[in-house]
Amino acid sequence: MTADISAALAAEAGARFGAAFTPRGRDRFLAAVRARQALLGLAGLEAYREALRADPGEWGRLWPLALYDGGALLCPGPQFEVAGAVLREWAAGAPERTLRALALGCGAFETVSLAITLEEAGFRHKNWQVEICGLDLNPEALARAEAGLFSPGEVAALAPARRRKWFAPKSGGFLFKAALAPPVTLAAGNAYEPETWPQAPFDLIFCRGLTFEAPPEAPGRLAGALRAALAPAGFLFTAPGEFLPDTSLILEERAGVTWYRPGARRARANRFHQPRRVKQAPPDLIEPEPPGLAGPEPTPPAELIEAERLLASGRPDEARDLAGAVLMADLLAGRPAWAAWAFLARWEAALGRPPGLSPGKAE
Repeated sequence: MTADISAALAAEAGARFGAAFTPRGRDRFLAAVRARQALLGLAGLEAYREALRADPGEWGRLWPLALYDGGALLCPGPQFEVAGAVLREWAAGAPERTLRALALGCGAFETVSLAITLEEAGFRHKNWQVEICGLDLNPEALARAEAGLFSPGEVAALAPARRRKWFAPKSGGFLFKAALAPPVTLAAGNAYEPETWPQAPFDLIFCRGLTFEAPPEAPGRLAGALRAALAPAGFLFTAPGEFLPDTSLILEERAGVTWYRPGARRARANRFHQPRRVKQAPPDLIEPEPPGLAGPEPTPPAELIEAERLLASGRPDEARDLAGAVLMADLLAGRPAWAAWAFLARWEAALGRPPGLSPGKAE
């Protein structure tokens, strides 16, 4: 009975908010339901379901708790490092000294991370006009981003000198020194409703993880909206292992980090299904090339072997989640991620998708 009620609540939440849940997403949603149930002093899920029927406003209090806002500042670090390097190269030929950045589903950390990245890239010191916009459905995440107060664990990825430069100790945590960074504008809105976005175009868009738990038809709609909002020479960063079904975008890679830019994608992928490298990558950011075609293949990690088993047994969502975790660990550790990329390409092929498509079907 409990499982039936949980499934019914998840289905209604999906219909109300345009979301779909992976197994981990369902677990987060159920945890949010139980948290609200306990706060209201209700005996069980059936009682909470009745409370939702009696007070539709309760959905608005439940939904922010179900949205994922985990993570930390500047995580994963390689993505922000590469974004800063790519933008510095772009700035050399940019026709105007303006840079507009958009973080969709920004949570509590992404706008602050982008502010640090762009300031350290030196744009304001060269008299650039920099603007960062953040959009999220979760009002609590937006409030945290506005307050700029983070726990020790949330700033743990920063080296001590960098932490001292950007944060001041306060109330057992660390307060972001917003005056040192470009201005940030935050707004409540839905990434799947472009009419709620700030005015385009944007030179940089961070849109990470939003297609992983979306309805099947949503990634195609989102990709089209992102392409329309991206400046002609702009850059679009998604989460590691997340691909968009839009052939008008080129997928590029540097140091194991991928991003999109406008332009027709190449029709043919190489053996490892890797996007082509950006020219003139800084030597300290380039990963080793993939193994040669001759010679033995390296043994994949145990997690990818398990992901293969899950895929073969008809559990593609769990297989993708496990492979994505391996990819993230490789990127954070600075290791080559060829095995994880190759599995994700096989995952796409097994589901009948051309290389480079997101988990949702293309429109």
